[in-house]
Amino acid sequence: MARYLRSRSGQPVDEPTHDSAFQGTLFRMHPSDYRTRLLRQEVGLLRARESRRVFDVAIFVGELAGERDSFVIRAQDVPAMDVGLRIDVMSSLVGQSAQESVSAWVTRPGAPHLHDVDLEWLAAANVAFGIHGRELAGFYAITRGGWLDVRTGEQMVWKRLRI
Repeated sequence: MARYLRSRSGQPVDEPTHDSAFQGTLFRMHPSDYRTRLLRQEVGLLRARESRRVFDVAIFVGELAGERDSFVIRAQDVPAMDVGLRIDVMSSLVGQSAQESVSAWVTRPGAPHLHDVDLEWLAAANVAFGIHGRELAGFYAITRGGWLDVRTGEQMVWKRLRI
């Protein structure tokens, strides 16, 4: 039985350890905590990259806070982005990624609440990942104010992000 060990201060233990009372390895961090930390880093990267309130939407496929491929949709090109073109763009990004299971995310202006843009790109991602026979590990909307897991509705918002 695995369990997650935390120190008295509440911080995750740095090294995996073994406890004779439990069978198996004690993990240093819960997987959702790790994902949350990576999404927080993505919000920080977006804040460092974009100081403007309104900026172009970008689509990413890869590892959160790691290697990724991207496509930027300029504001003047948004009317031309139909379903087929979104699927082609997403399929190209998925085909370029080396990992078998990767995440996809959209960075956009606004609040981390569900928008039509998120659902449009989620649909394109589902089709593109299906075409390539790969698993979509997660689909997120990243804004300067926080992040949203588009598939589950889980979100995190910050007024003042400190990294």
